[in-house]
Amino acid sequence: MSDLLIVALVLLTIGWATLPLLPAIRELANPTDVEPLRMVGRDNADISRFARHFRDYIETSLRRLPAGARQGDYFGRLPDGTHFVRVAKLPGVLTKGAVPDGSHDRVVILEDPVVLEGDESFRLELFARADVTGGIGAEYRAVLGDGDVRLGAQSVVWRWIHASGTVFAGDGCALFGRTSSDTQISLGKDVGFERMGAPMIVVGDHPFPTAPPDSAEYLPFVSPDSAEQHGDHLRISSDAEIQEGVGVEGHLVVAGNLRIGRGARIRGSVKAHGEISLEPGAVVMGALVSGGSIVTGEGAWVKGPVIAEQQITLGPRTGVGDPAGQTTVSGRSVVLSPGSGVAGHIITSEGGHTAL
Repeated sequence: MSDLLIVALVLLTIGWATLPLLPAIRELANPTDVEPLRMVGRDNADISRFARHFRDYIETSLRRLPAGARQGDYFGRLPDGTHFVRVAKLPGVLTKGAVPDGSHDRVVILEDPVVLEGDESFRLELFARADVTGGIGAEYRAVLGDGDVRLGAQSVVWRWIHASGTVFAGDGCALFGRTSSDTQISLGKDVGFERMGAPMIVVGDHPFPTAPPDSAEYLPFVSPDSAEQHGDHLRISSDAEIQEGVGVEGHLVVAGNLRIGRGARIRGSVKAHGEISLEPGAVVMGALVSGGSIVTGEGAWVKGPVIAEQQITLGPRTGVGDPAGQTTVSGRSVVLSPGSGVAGHIITSEGGHTAL
């Protein structure tokens, strides 16, 4: 065998052995772990899609009723055979005795503002064309409201709820599936949820939290020895801490855990492969992405999406986004403290709840 052939075989063997390492070599030479900073959410689907389709179906079906059946109370069937009742001639308070017998086993359409006593069980959809106030311990398959929808304490929604006005969920409610509003969602204590979407989602009787004012007096950020600058992204290959009152320009990528000190401000996006904690009053003007959990202190604020592989805990009066710039909070689970607020969507894979 000639020397040239031996050299060719050796080079070929080295080439085959190197192939699996090419992605790692490319990442080492040109790191791309800043790419997830542009992530805006895992699910951009229309959260109110079910409600919108239900509305279209009901309104189309009602328009097909005989002329004499379009006024007052009416029992009928939808095109798919589902029984429904339209309730129009009732006093301001809808008592259980006033509900026509069997109506809770039908799709119920309420034409006027209604206050329910509580403990009702709507086994099919409830469509309220005006404000509706539910009583304590009620159970709903799904709710669509043209006005405000108020759920009494300890009520359960099994599939979805949507309101053109505000959705109020009292203490101890359980909101399975999708909860959405064109205006606002207001949550009491110990409310469970899965997915929510509204221009404003708030916990308790508090105004929507806004960003602390910017200041020119932030302390300069001193990069650690493990930091490398890649364009406008600073990459730190260890745990990192942004000290109290420090300002950071540009984006930040951390290989370990990250602590952002009290009153610090990052004028960019942040990604950490480990845990992230924001101390009270800390501000991130871009996205906040964690390979672990995220915990925020009182009065912290994040402009962009907040995404974590594990749990996200928003402390008291923490704000995410604003009504004019809606965003997404997405994690395995999400805990919302009193006074916290999210403008946009909250998506969980294992459910979330408001703190007591």
